[in-house]
Amino acid sequence: MGWSFVRALMLTVALCLGAAARPALAQSVSMETMLGQTGYTYKTHNPTTWSIDLDRTNIGKARVILSTGNDMLVTFIILAKKAAIRKTPQLLEALARANHDYDYTKIGLDKDGDMFVRIDTTLRLLDAAELKYVINQVASASNVLYPKVSAWAKR
Repeated sequence: MGWSFVRALMLTVALCLGAAARPALAQSVSMETMLGQTGYTYKTHNPTTWSIDLDRTNIGKARVILSTGNDMLVTFIILAKKAAIRKTPQLLEALARANHDYDYTKIGLDKDGDMFVRIDTTLRLLDAAELKYVINQVASASNVLYPKVSAWAKR
């Protein structure tokens, strides 16, 4: 082996180790900092949960909830509470169709029976611009979905 090959190999190993040791941007920037950079007014509920109140044309006032855990950010809106939902085959079909129609979002009924629109994001990929996009995407999808399900679910 030539000296230049050994040097190239050592440089490659050093670069790989350096990249692996460097924390991802999102891990070095706090959620509070990124939320501040979105321009939204937010409320901190605990060290891992925040909310933002937004107004939309179809759903009116909507609370976007953000919660972190296990290297994930879950951003969601409860579109209707269980008591205000009339489960019918038509509603379930509308929810299934919406899951296909809307990119990035999950739409359905949670373990409590409440209707949700949410996006799950890996924290290591998150920056303030992506956070703002996710918040807007959840709010916009909720706003578009609500008229399609309002015959069976009320806010």
